Amino acid sequence: MAILRAVAARNKLRVVALALGVVVLGLGAAAWSMWPSVDDIPEVLDAINPEVSIVELTLEAQGPLEALRIGDLTGKTVYLMIEGKESMTGGEGKQLRRALHRWELPADVVGFSLGDAPAGAKLIHERIESDFVGPMRDEMKLPIYIDFGGAFTSALSLPKGHLGFAIIDGAGELVYRHAGDADAEQIAAIKQLLRAQEPAAGPIAPAFEVGALSNESCAGRSCVLVFLDAKVARGEIPGLEDGGFEGDMKEAFAQIKQPSIRLARVLAADWAADPAAERTIDGVIVGEGEGWSVEGWAFVAEAAEAREAFAIGDGAGMVILDDQGRVAFAERGVIPFWKLSVAADVLGIEPQAYGSRKPKQPAD
Repeated sequence: MAILRAVAARNKLRVVALALGVVVLGLGAAAWSMWPSVDDIPEVLDAINPEVSIVELTLEAQGPLEALRIGDLTGKTVYLMIEGKESMTGGEGKQLRRALHRWELPADVVGFSLGDAPAGAKLIHERIESDFVGPMRDEMKLPIYIDFGGAFTSALSLPKGHLGFAIIDGAGELVYRHAGDADAEQIAAIKQLLRAQEPAAGPIAPAFEVGALSNESCAGRSCVLVFLDAKVARGEIPGLEDGGFEGDMKEAFAQIKQPSIRLARVLAADWAADPAAERTIDGVIVGEGEGWSVEGWAFVAEAAEAREAFAIGDGAGMVILDDQGRVAFAERGVIPFWKLSVAADVLGIEPQAYGSRKPKQPAD
């Protein structure tokens, strides 16, 4: 999650992560920094100790979550995303994570996100829950647990500090292990084991006209309609230099919980134009912004008919049409970080590493 320029028409986009994800991540990284080292990833993962019982692996109740015991999930396929120090700070497994966000899974497939932490971090577990894990629970697709002491990493013989991924079948047998980044072939294998499906194509967009955008003008290109429910000034947007919101981490996270500010944050900072690409993406913002802009996009004061057509109502929301004129993404209210990664996939955006902050952009 990082800081980028806004979307430009007729350009393919790239995304890093949302800045607030990095802000919150920093709180957790402080605890993870107690980990003394990051292991190398071997060409072949170490064998699992035959005395280890996968079904007995357990984590105690945390926050709103009940205790997790693998044996209690017999009959279900379970997948585990184990985050280590390196994966948290280096962005390992982005493509796999985005695929898991996008895929539709059978009802008997369940997943969990486990933070691999040193045992000593348990001394500050209340702070980790209140300042890091708690605020992120609503932002992530998977339930989040912290594994103080790294019991799952050790039991599954995974290298410390990296992304670990495991699949356990309905009989409680481990059927897949992986550490570090996953390539296309590995992601395809995971997709098959999880019996995952790509999302079905959305419905044809209803008739609409917002500013210069309409069903006709969007033919053959991707279009993004962003609806704000309040005026957003630059000084309200966390993470922007030169006039952005300047509160502390907790204040910034509270700020980004406001739906229109989150949308403004995405547009003003988290989506970037790639001048070398040719993909056509147009957009319009329904509402008012002050001190920030999106290159090639217009602000439109109101669009009551479009709000009704796309079931946005009076609130904030985002609608993305694909190049076939279908509604490929439609969300209202506070859009969680994981769903924003789905929006990135719809638009063909590629993730990149955390980058430097951009200078202030003039308002239209």
